[in-house]
Amino acid sequence: MSRDERLSDVKDRVADMASKMRDRAGQVGETVSEKVGQQRENAADKLGRAASALHERANDVPGGPKAVDLAHSIADGMESTASYLRSHDFSRMGKDLLDVCRRHPTQSLVAALAIGFFLGRSRR
Repeated sequence: MSRDERLSDVKDRVADMASKMRDRAGQVGETVSEKVGQQRENAADKLGRAASALHERANDVPGGPKAVDLAHSIADGMESTASYLRSHDFSRMGKDLLDVCRRHPTQSLVAALAIGFFLGRSRR
């Protein structure tokens, strides 16, 4: 076998391996996307149930009408979040997050620092 034939054979093998790796990466990506979608749906369902429970029990909250109104407002926010989770995929949520960060950079930085601080504390 000549040098050119061996080189061509190696190139073909590398191209074949690269193609197989791309296919496998695509399969893994689809699996991860499905799992994230399932988790998103689960979170939306749990939020919806919690909002319903809060609405049902809001009148039992001590503190008078303002506390009852606050409980209903919180439940409405939870329902809104659940609806958002159901209607947006993960990539769309990422784009929305970037838009919020661009519109409110200072608040985003403070929030990121606070989240990082609390995550760091929880790992200790």
